[in-house]
Amino acid sequence: MKKIIKSIIGLFVVLASLYLFLYLKYKDTTFILVYHRIDNYKGGLKSLYVKPSTFEKQMNYLFRRGYRTISLTELKAAVQKNDKKFLRKKFCITFDDGYEDLLNAYPVLKKYGFVATVFIHTQAVRDGYYIYPSMTEAKMISFDRLKKILDVFAIGSHTVSHPDLSKVSEEKIVYELKESKKIIEDTLGVKIYHFCYPFGKIFENYKKNLQQEGYETAVTLKSGLIELDKEIDFYCLPRVEWKEVSSMSVKDFLKNIDFYLKTLFAL
Repeated sequence: MKKIIKSIIGLFVVLASLYLFLYLKYKDTTFILVYHRIDNYKGGLKSLYVKPSTFEKQMNYLFRRGYRTISLTELKAAVQKNDKKFLRKKFCITFDDGYEDLLNAYPVLKKYGFVATVFIHTQAVRDGYYIYPSMTEAKMISFDRLKKILDVFAIGSHTVSHPDLSKVSEEKIVYELKESKKIIEDTLGVKIYHFCYPFGKIFENYKKNLQQEGYETAVTLKSGLIELDKEIDFYCLPRVEWKEVSSMSVKDFLKNIDFYLKTLFAL
């Protein structure tokens, strides 16, 4: 009997110590989720798809764990004020490109009172379709439909034509940053402050160029949490890609292990 009691106490001490370690590690962190397609698989890179039913489960899980969304603007303001209390269990949601199946995410986000940012590349939205490398042709959301979901979605720039900005001229970079911002602002009547690098590729002098064009943040495809106790480069923000289990490799799982532990223990 004494052995059993000692074992139970030992297990309790181990679990309590583990929780304390994780609490101290993750309490002053937040995260930005990134999605591309919210749809059943239609061909191409399976890893870019998250089924609507899975997306619903993911949002429900985070809601039940006590997490609530904030905008990228709110994130930056709170970090600059060092308002860790406000940021506790807050996170951001982002969508890249602006596919029409964004409309599958809209009712789910609205259901939980969540907000998000969608980064659009304007030529594809105007054309009505886009072919991402290794993907099949996909229908893009229209500007008219975007106007109807602005209660949930903030809009960000993803350039005009989605080039790899690390491989183009300075003149091309300035054009892509300036023109995409202008098109969105003129068409939707909203101010654009947030940017997403095509293919996640950062370019030389990225901070200077983005600041000159009036952008306040920029997101990458680099994985990881945002650590509030460290200096944060708001023009190089990491994001977490929460994939379907069937599309997730061991490498995918391990690179997001901090996110899974943080949310599992609701820290």
